[in-house]
Amino acid sequence: MKKLILITLWIIPLSAQSQTFDSIAYQNHYNERFSSGWYGDTLDVKTKIAGLSRAWAEAKWNFANFDLVPNLNWDSLYQSFIPAVTERLSMVEYYKELMRFYHHLNDGHSLIFVPEAFKDSVYAYIPIRCQLHDGKIIIKEHLNQDYDYTYLAPGNIIQRINGLTPENYITKFVAPYAGFSTTQDSIARIMSFYLTRGSLSEPLELTLLKPGGEVVTKDFSRRSLTGFFPAFEGFSYEALDSKTKILRINTFNDSSLIPFIDSIFQTTKHPENLIIDLRKNGGGNSGYGFELLGYLSHRNINSGNSAIRKYQPAMRAWGLPPDEIDFIRSKWSPYKSPTYTGNVIVLTGPDTYSAAEDFLIAFKELNRGILIGQTTGGSTGQPLFFPLPGGGLGAVCSKRELMIDGTEFIGTGIEPDMYIQYSYDHFLEGKDDAIIAAMEYIRALK
Repeated sequence: MKKLILITLWIIPLSAQSQTFDSIAYQNHYNERFSSGWYGDTLDVKTKIAGLSRAWAEAKWNFANFDLVPNLNWDSLYQSFIPAVTERLSMVEYYKELMRFYHHLNDGHSLIFVPEAFKDSVYAYIPIRCQLHDGKIIIKEHLNQDYDYTYLAPGNIIQRINGLTPENYITKFVAPYAGFSTTQDSIARIMSFYLTRGSLSEPLELTLLKPGGEVVTKDFSRRSLTGFFPAFEGFSYEALDSKTKILRINTFNDSSLIPFIDSIFQTTKHPENLIIDLRKNGGGNSGYGFELLGYLSHRNINSGNSAIRKYQPAMRAWGLPPDEIDFIRSKWSPYKSPTYTGNVIVLTGPDTYSAAEDFLIAFKELNRGILIGQTTGGSTGQPLFFPLPGGGLGAVCSKRELMIDGTEFIGTGIEPDMYIQYSYDHFLEGKDDAIIAAMEYIRALK
């Protein structure tokens, strides 16, 4: 008797009749797959590798600036981090490994953010901002007047941190966990934001040299950080003399800036000279900067010159380069009046960043005035956010910005027309070298 061999066929069911391709449903299906990110409730080995793999993949297919780190083998680096993340790490230790991983992208818009519940273990900080001057770390701003911080007066020099020289402390505990695009960016962000970060439960010991020569060593408690980044805030408008006013804008991430700008140009007398101070402006919404530009010129504003990777898997299947680059140009049309016609000077520095640099791109193309100060941070674009285990986030820069004429500035910064070297003695005297230079320039115009 012959054996009956049964062969089971797995058949993909087809619809009874052909249907018209639904492009919206097709797109939504893939958008949902890209945005999803379920990792489970425990930080086990599989979850750790999944999170590292997501961070690797998002950069591999979306990062806009790999050509600026030509010696980086992203796949090899990913493999080298697998043993590190699979060790018995706490959530904080795991995220520090992810931060170390993304540090190699050398990009200020490609970062790892710890889950909200663990912020106080990583982002707590001492309320000061510093500046590097002649190799010395000078306290520039004292952001809290509590008695515990009275020793942190502007002008004091930080000589040691937890018993280490500042250079050794930064090299070991600060720089490896942060993202920077340029040398000046790394210095500015460490001095302004990263230097004193750490656990809320662990005080930081600082040895301080006062201007008079006294040396003090003291423990300082950290404060909780609101949000994920202690950005500069606020804006103001005041007279420097009878013909010159200064508009300080420390952020483009506050919607109340728009009515504030409207009130200046629509309801107050325009000065002969306007100084716009963007030295503390770390970015935000580029549109807010274009609103300001709309008062400085009636011309249409070239608001962007962007390069975006466009991955095409079929091209890869055919043995052709899978990445094309889309170049996108956009314009902004002024729609408010009156137009300011006086002299304009913009103050810049390494903390001038992101959307503030977008403002400068358009300002320079308009040829509306000059830049005075120091080279900007050299980092803008569009961060793409993605989920990570435990509720954390990753961000990778997905768009490359260029000057309107195509000149590169990502990784170098936008240079001022007049470079300023700041004097420590002037700082102690309460003088601002950039404003002094701007006023001298204005007087020379006459």
